[in-house]
Amino acid sequence: MRLSLLLVGLVGAVLAQEPEFPLTVDSKVQEGVAKGTMVKGEYVAREGSVFPGTVREYQLYLPAGFDKAKPAAFMVFQDGVIYQAPVVFDNLIAKGDIPPMVGVFIKPGVVPAANENALPRFNRSFEYDSVTPTYSKFLIEEFLPAVEAEHGITFSTNPNEAAIAGNSSGGICAFMVAWHRPDRFRRVFTGVGTYVGIHGADQLPVWVRKFEPKPIRVFLQSGTGDNNLYCGDWWMANQMMERSLSWAGYEVKHAWGEGGHNQKHASQVFPEAMRWLWREWKTEIEVRANVKGESKWKGCEVVGEGEWEGVKIASQRAAGSKGGQTEFFRLGASQDGSVQVIDRRSKGVLSILAGEEAKIRENWAGISTPLDMGINERGEVVLLYPGAEGFHRLGKLNEGRIEQSHRVGDATCFVTLSDGVVLLGTEGSADGDPFASGSGGWAGIRVLQDGLHEKGSAVFAKGVRTFEKLCVSPDQTVVYASEKQGSKIFSAQLIKRDVPKGGGDPFAPNTEMIKATVVHAMEPFGDLVNVPCAQLVVGGMCVDSNGWLYMATSLGIQVLDQAGRVNFIIPTPRPASDVCFGGKDLGRFFIACGDTIYKRATKARGVVSGQMAPIKPTPPKL
Repeated sequence: MRLSLLLVGLVGAVLAQEPEFPLTVDSKVQEGVAKGTMVKGEYVAREGSVFPGTVREYQLYLPAGFDKAKPAAFMVFQDGVIYQAPVVFDNLIAKGDIPPMVGVFIKPGVVPAANENALPRFNRSFEYDSVTPTYSKFLIEEFLPAVEAEHGITFSTNPNEAAIAGNSSGGICAFMVAWHRPDRFRRVFTGVGTYVGIHGADQLPVWVRKFEPKPIRVFLQSGTGDNNLYCGDWWMANQMMERSLSWAGYEVKHAWGEGGHNQKHASQVFPEAMRWLWREWKTEIEVRANVKGESKWKGCEVVGEGEWEGVKIASQRAAGSKGGQTEFFRLGASQDGSVQVIDRRSKGVLSILAGEEAKIRENWAGISTPLDMGINERGEVVLLYPGAEGFHRLGKLNEGRIEQSHRVGDATCFVTLSDGVVLLGTEGSADGDPFASGSGGWAGIRVLQDGLHEKGSAVFAKGVRTFEKLCVSPDQTVVYASEKQGSKIFSAQLIKRDVPKGGGDPFAPNTEMIKATVVHAMEPFGDLVNVPCAQLVVGGMCVDSNGWLYMATSLGIQVLDQAGRVNFIIPTPRPASDVCFGGKDLGRFFIACGDTIYKRATKARGVVSGQMAPIKPTPPKL
């Protein structure tokens, strides 16, 4: 009996062993094939580096007959030489399956030990497992230029001629470099990629579905015996990545097996992956997003064809007053499609006529930089200044008049309604507002009417210190607000009710009551997508006729449905401080990005609340 049990155990152990993954002929040295040369080096990161104090070894593979005078296609590998890559390069280059390219095999950084009784600081997980753009910045802006200078070579800046690979944490690192910088890398191979919750990579399958598809081609490898640890299940995580990439319309291929968390299976399929990643490189080298047009990315319902393009600035005077520098900050749309733009440096306003060409306005206003901008029901530009400067009302385009109309103290932003009501986001207490359910710590909004004369006040939200931007729904019954620092969007119902004129006790004798707009039942509306270990920068927002909310953030334009869920994200050329609809039929996006205004076609139609009658949007799908 014992012998039988022992035999059963031995058979089970044999069956449980990892299968063999013999290398193919492409991974073995071949006679008659010209061999590349390997060059070793070390990079020491100085002060001011992305990873200061780190030391890392690297090797370069230079293909046979390499011409240093020409920009070279190249492929970067994390963790040094892996996958028998130099031998595979020799064989596939000789066959013409891949272009002659430089291999860059870079190890993770290590901070040397302080003394012989201390350990070095190992930087691998911090560098590789992060989903922030930190490592891509180090690689592209620091390490590769240093290698070029040291060895007298030039790497191609064509992103279609650059690939990147890695195993385990090196795999997630490779993917993130291409994800953040598809302008430099577009071909990715990952073996047993660590798409799990170490530093936020478990969120990547969701991000792939929310962000506009990027021009990246991806080959994934994993197996049923891959890691299953405290931070996640590698095998399941790789499958989720493949399903998300396929759903979003990426060019993606995979090699699944029964292997464990090692390089065996990845090394076996590496030549196949290289052929697929570089296929048709002689005739069609460009890697494009959503090549087959099968993406299920929700933004396809809203975003039109084409890319962001810069808006032409007609007058050099638009360059501001300081050496031609500009800093476009806030946008305001007119019902005719014109877009007004605050230039923070010149403290003035540009007008983009019909959303096509920017023209300087003659009527500059204010001593300080405006905090916010809006267009009232008469088509006049209204600017909000800090402190005692308050509101200024500019005339319609080219009318050239400036009228200070109200001082608003601590207001930080505002939005107008079609009935003349102005909602002000303020910082501080509620000033004795009778509808406050608590004392202290409240930020309020004041309601102004009839040509910006104050008529009442209302509570906005407890604990919110400073508002970045306000916006209202198409039916003008809900107000949305963003915090200056934070990833939550708040919403509240707008109702009409009697309030004491100028605040105070509504039950006191001789209290004069007026009908005012009151903000009621302020609650969190939605959470914006954020990158772990990074601070999300939040800007302005706008709505379309369906009630979808468009929020300018440092990750792009995040789009929330009527139920407050981020459905998709539209990446922007640079972080945008504001977004609005403009152009013909309010059918283009406009964003303010530092010294440039960009526009892009959209299938959606914008709403400008201060100039249009309320519109009842379609109900959300719950």
